[in-house]
Amino acid sequence: MRTFTLRIDLESGKGIKEGIPKLLDLLKKYNIKASFYLVMGGESNILELLKHRNKLKSSGERKIKVWKLKDKARMVLLSKDFVQANKYILKRILEEGHELGLHGWKHREWTRGLNGLDIEETINKSISKYKKIFNKIPVSWASPGFNVNEKVLKTLEKNKIKFLSDFQGENPKFYGKIKNVPITILGENKMPIIEYLTTKGKNDKEIIEEIIEEIKKNKLSSMYIHCLFEARFKIKILEEIFKFVNKEKIKSKRVIDY
Repeated sequence: MRTFTLRIDLESGKGIKEGIPKLLDLLKKYNIKASFYLVMGGESNILELLKHRNKLKSSGERKIKVWKLKDKARMVLLSKDFVQANKYILKRILEEGHELGLHGWKHREWTRGLNGLDIEETINKSISKYKKIFNKIPVSWASPGFNVNEKVLKTLEKNKIKFLSDFQGENPKFYGKIKNVPITILGENKMPIIEYLTTKGKNDKEIIEEIIEEIKKNKLSSMYIHCLFEARFKIKILEEIFKFVNKEKIKSKRVIDY
C-alpha cells in the first residue's frame, strides 16, 4: 500500500494564526489527516537570541524572508507565548482528527545549543505544558532541525513517547522502543522541499510537478512544511499535491498511524 504523510512544524504565532486555519480547511476538503509538531515554549527572548547566535548544523538555514523588520523588532523586545495565545486554533488540530506532537521547548536553543541544554528538563516541561493545555499525553516528537542524540532518545522513551520523525530512511524503523517515520521527500540539508525548490527559483507549477514525480517513486511519501511559509504562501501547491494523492488513491497517514 502506498502512503502519504504530511508533517507541519509549528514554530511561530504568525504562522499559526495566518496559516493553520487555511491549511486545516484544505485538509478537511481532501480528507487528509496530517501530523503537526508544536514548539511549546513560544518565542526566544533577547537573551536567548544572543546566546544562540551560531548557525544551524543539523539542517539548512531559511533563505526566504518570512519576517518583516517590525516583526523582528517586536520579538526581540517582547517575546510572546504563541502556544497559550493560540490554544483554540491549536485545539482545532486535535478536534479534526490530526496528530499534534511535540517539537521541543524553544526552537533556537535546541537547534543551536542542544549540547548545552538540560535535555530532561526541557522535554519534561514541554510535556507538562502540553498536558495542561490539551488535557492529553503526547506520544510523538520531532526534534527541531532534526537535531537528536542518544540522550534525547533515552529521555523520550522514558517519557512514553512512541513515535519520532527525526531519522532519514525509506521505511519506519525502531530506535529502542520508539518508531521513527522518516521524511522521504526533502531538499538539500534537510530543508522542506517546497521551500528548497522555491529558493532554487522554481515556480509553483515546476514545484508541483517535481514533488508529484517524487511521490510516484515512493511507497512511503512523507514531506514536511512550516506553518510560517508553506501554509501561508504556498497553499495552492499543497492543494495540487492533495488532489494528486486523492486521485491516485494513496492512503494518507499521520506519523502515529504507522
